[in-house]
Amino acid sequence: MIIGIGTDLLEIKRIANTRKNHTAERIFSEKELRQASDKDSMLAGDFACKECVVKCFGTGFAEGIRPIEIEILREDSGKPYVVLHGNALKKFEELGGKMIHVSITDTGELVSAFAVIEG
Repeated sequence: MIIGIGTDLLEIKRIANTRKNHTAERIFSEKELRQASDKDSMLAGDFACKECVVKCFGTGFAEGIRPIEIEILREDSGKPYVVLHGNALKKFEELGGKMIHVSITDTGELVSAFAVIEG
């Protein structure tokens, strides 16, 4: 059963600005920052996925859910996957979530992401 669907579109340059003004550490985990290295497109994809997940929840970044509680990591193949913490994990469990599927693509200027929560 599908619990929620979310999609997001983001300009990559918006994420480059988070690195400049040092807000990236409040949005991304150490693992995400290390994984992305200096690739703004990867961090933009991660943030777009975080937005998709909270859209699946039906809450946005509310109910105490913070972006850093939603980690977007990569398998060796490059496939993204989601690891939830704190209030994000609590909301996922309340909804009866079993799996989160995510997909990310970019054009060089824009990044698009899609998420589905299965229950």
